[in-house]
Amino acid sequence: MNFIKRLFSKAASQVFSFVPRWMRYSFMPISILKLIDEGYRKNSAVSACVTTLAFSFPEAPLLAGMKEDGRFVPDYKHEIMKLIEQPNPDMGEVEFMQFGITYAAVGGNCYFWKQRAVNRKVIALWPFNDVNIQPVPGHDTSEGFVAFYEYDSGDGRKIPISKDDIIHWKWMPDPTQPWRGIGGIELAAREVDKDNEAGAYIYSLLKNNGVPSIVITMAEDDDFTQDKADRLREQWVEKRGLPAFIEYGMKAEKMGFNLQELAAEALNAVPEARICACLRVPPVVAGLAVGLKHSDYGDQAARRAFTELTLAALWRSLASELLNGLKKEFNTKPGFTLKFDIREVRALQEEETKVWERVTLAFNRSFITRGQGKEILGMKPKPGDDVYFVSLASEFVPEGESVQRSAVSDQQSTDSGQQSADSEVQKQLTTKGSLTLPSPKGRGDKAKAGAEALRRIRLDVARRMTASVDVYFSQLADRVVERAGKTAQDPLRLRRVPPNSESTNLGKEKKLPSAGELLNGDDRKKLETLVKRFYIEITELSWGQWNYMLGLEKAFDLTDPIVTQLLKLAATQVKDIHDTTMQEIRDVLKYGNENGWSIDQLVRGDENQRGLRDVVDETYKGRARTIARTELGNAQNSATASRYKEAGVKLVEILDDGSEDDDEECRIANGQIWTLAYFNSHPLEHPNCTRAAAPYFGDAQPDRG
Repeated sequence: MNFIKRLFSKAASQVFSFVPRWMRYSFMPISILKLIDEGYRKNSAVSACVTTLAFSFPEAPLLAGMKEDGRFVPDYKHEIMKLIEQPNPDMGEVEFMQFGITYAAVGGNCYFWKQRAVNRKVIALWPFNDVNIQPVPGHDTSEGFVAFYEYDSGDGRKIPISKDDIIHWKWMPDPTQPWRGIGGIELAAREVDKDNEAGAYIYSLLKNNGVPSIVITMAEDDDFTQDKADRLREQWVEKRGLPAFIEYGMKAEKMGFNLQELAAEALNAVPEARICACLRVPPVVAGLAVGLKHSDYGDQAARRAFTELTLAALWRSLASELLNGLKKEFNTKPGFTLKFDIREVRALQEEETKVWERVTLAFNRSFITRGQGKEILGMKPKPGDDVYFVSLASEFVPEGESVQRSAVSDQQSTDSGQQSADSEVQKQLTTKGSLTLPSPKGRGDKAKAGAEALRRIRLDVARRMTASVDVYFSQLADRVVERAGKTAQDPLRLRRVPPNSESTNLGKEKKLPSAGELLNGDDRKKLETLVKRFYIEITELSWGQWNYMLGLEKAFDLTDPIVTQLLKLAATQVKDIHDTTMQEIRDVLKYGNENGWSIDQLVRGDENQRGLRDVVDETYKGRARTIARTELGNAQNSATASRYKEAGVKLVEILDDGSEDDDEECRIANGQIWTLAYFNSHPLEHPNCTRAAAPYFGDAQPDRG
């Protein structure tokens, strides 16, 4: 045991070398200037990938903040945020990020130099690449991978820079030179050369009017002289693309390939695909032919994969390196971190909807406070948000204790009169199977509180349903456009251009699809599933409030007739929404057929008629909030009426009006006593109505019904 301890102690005191002592400098196998000239500037596939990265990478802003209990809390006033928002006098955050990702992708390295004030405080960050800065490798672990950096001023001078003044971000580590990174262009160097050569050959062939190289065989016994060869060559070149005449007996033979024999499309496809793979950009996202050939207008999945697999990893990598290089400069506290904010990234909006649902569910289950939920969603909590959501029908029992419950809980009453009334209720339920509710002291206030809770539940669920409906119609627009694009590839779908058509296509055009081909039963089923999910959620959340107001303990069950009836109502409502969308599509197709539109025109539209994408995406885009409130309001009030009727309630007190519901009729109805039947037939006054009803136990005469 002592031997093992001595062995480990000795190892801990040693240092290990990265490079031989004589190796002071390291050089890239391919010069950075060659990578820029031959790769970034001359190769369009590389340029497309790098520009895609440069345009996409700054979409998520970088934030400073603290990690608290597994969550990130942004600190917009932190001193580092000023540096992030304006890294140097010449750049904003977006341009700074574009420089960084471009340098890293092309050369494999981006060096952020810390400009300091006289007091050594960092006042700016400047991006450099391998043209100007080179890392000098450390000899062993005591120096680290990099001993220091050298700046090439261009006049032969090498200015040493301390490693404390450089934040070094690598695209990928170079295993043979771990002190520097290796870029995507260098990893795809062979494919870049192939693509360049193929492009040069095709260009040369096209420049020669598509005519391959020709060899001339002289006639037998013909005297061959250099002067004659030069004369014939000049004549051939001069007549290129025009009929050429050669002397009797000579024979002209093709020596190269034409474009068809060369299979130019396939020749370009393989290098393009591999270049994209090395730069981690899907071809369809970069706009390359090899990707667009298979896109059919539907590249949402590719954009999402690009964001999740490439950009997310790069964001994490850069945030980590910047944090490591800046945390000591600003004396940050433990738990301080840098993180890219993905909440506004368009390709991840569906995921953001799931975050809202997860946070809302956690709040409704009392796992987090309202303030914590707002922080997770990036909102600023208010002083009154440090509260948990607790259902009024819930009771928390300490561990080791128990509570005795009857059909009507004694815990819900506050005095002996209430307990007596509840006992009478239990007796009626037992002997008669029905209930005639008394009106003891306090029951009316409890009912109003429960009805207010129903309104809060509806607004909460409506917010999440609004986001989901927005996502549904956005994805539906993608599917409709994709289906329209597929019809453009069907050779059997041809039609003659109508006379006097303004279409620029001559002869035959693609026949426009029918509305049923663009919007089908699967789309309706998806929407029905979405709506039913929220119908079930609002019913389950409201169930406890109904129990509380009625003084009953009835468990929520998906097979309950009230729930099954609601789901039938959802199917009817979805049919109306689906039919409205179908009619909008029919109107576009009718206009397109009358004006001789092509598939592309059908997708884009014109100044008089919106195209398919806009019609589908915008028909309900602004109405998603109204749909959610209307559907959920009808569902909740319908179920409310059913629960009250089941419990024997005859009259209800209407809770209406509010900050977002200022309709005159709602103001009149607020506080009125209605019969249950009248409330059931008038659940909402208008689409955004917030109407709810509490069971009424008094002896007042109904105002309506």
